[in-house]
Amino acid sequence: MKLVAIGVSQYTAPLHIRTRLAFPADVLQDALARLREVATERFILSTCNRSEVYAVLPDASVTALHRFLAAQAGLTDEELSPYLYSYTDAAAVSHLLRVAAGLDSMVLGEEQILAQVKAALEAAGQQGGLGGVLHRLGQIALACGKQVRTNTKVSRKPLSVVTVALDLAAREQNHTARRVLVVGAGRTAELALKHLRKAKPGADCTVINRTYERARLLAERYDAAATSLNELIPALTVCDFAICCTSSPTPLIDATLMRRVMDVRQRPILMLDLAVPRDIDPEVAQLEGVTLYDMDSLGAICAANRDYREQEVAAAEGIVAEHTAAFIVWWQAREAAPTIAALRAHAGAIRDAEVAEMLSHLPALTAGEQAIVRQMAAQLVNKLLHHPITALKSPQLASNTALVRQLFGLDASAIAQQGEHVILSIGAEDDNYQ
Repeated sequence: MKLVAIGVSQYTAPLHIRTRLAFPADVLQDALARLREVATERFILSTCNRSEVYAVLPDASVTALHRFLAAQAGLTDEELSPYLYSYTDAAAVSHLLRVAAGLDSMVLGEEQILAQVKAALEAAGQQGGLGGVLHRLGQIALACGKQVRTNTKVSRKPLSVVTVALDLAAREQNHTARRVLVVGAGRTAELALKHLRKAKPGADCTVINRTYERARLLAERYDAAATSLNELIPALTVCDFAICCTSSPTPLIDATLMRRVMDVRQRPILMLDLAVPRDIDPEVAQLEGVTLYDMDSLGAICAANRDYREQEVAAAEGIVAEHTAAFIVWWQAREAAPTIAALRAHAGAIRDAEVAEMLSHLPALTAGEQAIVRQMAAQLVNKLLHHPITALKSPQLASNTALVRQLFGLDASAIAQQGEHVILSIGAEDDNYQ
């Protein structure tokens, strides 16, 4: 059996290819059902930046998975192949754990991917796609992702300009700001409102835009008020902080306008200029009571935060390596378990047959003496088997099960049929990863 990870990501495929390989909720279950014909265990991880199939296959070939993904994308194998990557066994395990830890994301240490891995596992579980191997791997991936975020700082300090800006606003105003003005109604404005609603669900937000209808439509989606650009001065007068993010070719707010605002409000204001070109004239920062951050200052903070996270990568990779090694030890022991069980059964059958034959020639032995003979035979077999069974349980030699089956004449087909049922006394089925 082989464990395989295959797919595309932002590092290997352009957006139009990733779009064709997306698995939205309305097609995911059908795709998982089709994968049943290819893989004994399977799940699909599909996000905006990656689509990956994780599968347990009966052999090392990944051709069937190539064809599955090509069919999903509506491409030939040859057309899709340049964009695909694939990993097997330990490399596949390490890849999933790095993904869950946020180490393979476009934004280093991102939080959302862990929930996406969990959702992918749950979707596959509903279809019976998670057998013992992928269920265990999924639990380890989630535990690894949580540990990386808990024990390192790889997810701390925001990296996006919008998040940095709002984090600054929270710190500058000691989390007391409740009235927020968003100037603009485009994508950046929507991102700002989305983050605001998450960080400050009770904030009083107002969207102001040159086109009132666009302001109204955006405001409705985020339970905010809307007004037109004609009301800019009154809106600046009453807000706690302002986020400016329009596409205006010239500044909307200059020093003259802000002097009028500050004469009325008589208290400090924090202003975040997320626009390129600027929405706020730099001279505004010279006014008493005004704290202004623009894209240059915010970009410098983003870069410093990125460097801060990069310093934590080595520690995070160490955690990934530890969890990968733990899974491989478990998996190899699991793979060896049916062979170990068959070896014990084979030796036990020979022992019982030989003891029975010998005792048939010694009718004078008492019941106690016969028990001593049986005990001696059992101890002899156990000692003979101790070293090969110990070796099969070790990660270094667990791959030699085929050789052991050949040496002892064990029935490979019978062993394969036992599969899930013969984990036995090797301590493989604990559930520490919850």
